[in-house]
Amino acid sequence: MRRISVVLRGLLAAAFGSVLVATSGAAHATDDVTIGVDFNILGSQVWVAKDKGFFEKNGINADVQPFAFGIDTIDAALTGQLDFGLALDFATTTRLQSGQLKIVSAIIEPEPGFHKLAVSEAIQKPEDLAGKRIGLANGTAQHLVTLSYLKNAGVDPADATIIPLPSLLEIIASLRAGRLDAAFVWGDGVAQASEIPGFRILGDDKPAKVRLYGYISTTKAFAAENPKAVENTLRALAEATDWMDDNFEEAVDIVASHAKSPRDRVKAQMEIQHFTISLKPEQLEGFEKIADFAATNGITKARVEPGDFIDPSFLGAVDPARVSLAK
Repeated sequence: MRRISVVLRGLLAAAFGSVLVATSGAAHATDDVTIGVDFNILGSQVWVAKDKGFFEKNGINADVQPFAFGIDTIDAALTGQLDFGLALDFATTTRLQSGQLKIVSAIIEPEPGFHKLAVSEAIQKPEDLAGKRIGLANGTAQHLVTLSYLKNAGVDPADATIIPLPSLLEIIASLRAGRLDAAFVWGDGVAQASEIPGFRILGDDKPAKVRLYGYISTTKAFAAENPKAVENTLRALAEATDWMDDNFEEAVDIVASHAKSPRDRVKAQMEIQHFTISLKPEQLEGFEKIADFAATNGITKARVEPGDFIDPSFLGAVDPARVSLAK
């Protein structure tokens, strides 16, 4: 009898232990998500959330993947390689035509001045850009900045030779090889362009009078199938953003450890980004202006309606105070 009792107690203990493990697993269930960032500072909150444990705290196992451009992350999301992508509103506008995106939050509200105009010695003032070879990062925020800058300087883009290039790397290489006379550069490209013999930085993008915002997007399919994963990802990013406000220098250290730029350049760029997790009317207003520009200049086949793709329900479930944009 004693042997039977011992065996029964052992079986009960094992069964009880299994229940505890199962219950513990349910309480700490995680969702695997993949998030794309660029090699620079677009996605700073993602790195902070990853390194400081905010994703883990909120039940998210985040696989963070860097790309050359923010728009590359949106393309990867549309092809199923990522669950979330980050991009500025201009680049995102060009992908809304797919009808598959859902924008769930703004992530940055950068000040103008991010892009710097690298020019050859032949260009002394903005008006001198007429007739020159100008590099264009097609479909990115630099695209909008370049055309707006030219028009505000009184230069018809048709009077310049606009040369589309796929990335900042190619822009720098083309400047170095003498295939371009000018181009807006950004991030680590600013220092690289400044070191090219015969080139200098003429100014920044403020005269373009463009206000851009950055957003985090997912696909409609992913959001429909994984609403809690979307909410918990935003919850982690919101906590990371608030933490960055109080611990900026440490946040710079974290981002610089992942970015392909020296710490001082990362810090200078982060200082003008105004990191946020929010959805506000002024963001949509800027988005609408970009949609108008894209349609007028043939960048999109037809005008898209950004408001049709912004879904505040996920962020509203996380923190209603972060949403002042009505749906």
